[in-house]
Amino acid sequence: MSNDEEIEGMFTLVGDPENPELSEANEEKVSLTERISKMVGLEQEQYEATEEEREMAQRALERAREIASQITPTKVMLASVFMAALMFSVFAVGFWVVPRDAVTVEVVYSQAGAGQVVLLQVHNYGSRPIANLAVDVTFSDLEGNILNETHFTKTSLAAHTSIAGDDLELIVTGVSNWDLHVIEITLDYDNYNGALPEEVWTLTVGEYTSESHLLKPDRSWL
Repeated sequence: MSNDEEIEGMFTLVGDPENPELSEANEEKVSLTERISKMVGLEQEQYEATEEEREMAQRALERAREIASQITPTKVMLASVFMAALMFSVFAVGFWVVPRDAVTVEVVYSQAGAGQVVLLQVHNYGSRPIANLAVDVTFSDLEGNILNETHFTKTSLAAHTSIAGDDLELIVTGVSNWDLHVIEITLDYDNYNGALPEEVWTLTVGEYTSESHLLKPDRSWL
């Protein structure tokens, strides 16, 4: 074969390995997916399940159908309600039964043309009562001049109860609205272990017509 001649098409070697000859190859192309499919199909044809395997598969199918027939929308709804009730019970046990202290002072400040008002409410969210409750509130200007104050005491406050009243209210008149003022709140009470360190909060108010704050001392468990 001369160097100027071109070999066109695809060829394979046939014949004697020591004296091979070129033979035109089959140009029909088979994709990889088709080849794999043929191999899988061949393996499936060659595999034959045993009688024991057929029985196991039949029993599994019948069991699955039996379970599926027992699942109804009503049972699903009842199971959901049961789980919700169970979760609520766990929460209720933690909230009502587990011994803990959880006192919160809620403060609401409001200003209007007639003056400025401070309302307080003490919440005992804990599962144990507290004793010797004392709340002191002062309303001052930025120079430290006290414009009004109040003092509230109560011998005990039961668990899961709240209290408010005239001694937890402040009304301030004769001062300019929109000026900044300072509310100082001091909380003191005894828990089951005795007297606790008093808590003191300082709030700067006056930028808004009304504000609300939740003041929470450290929680005590068990």
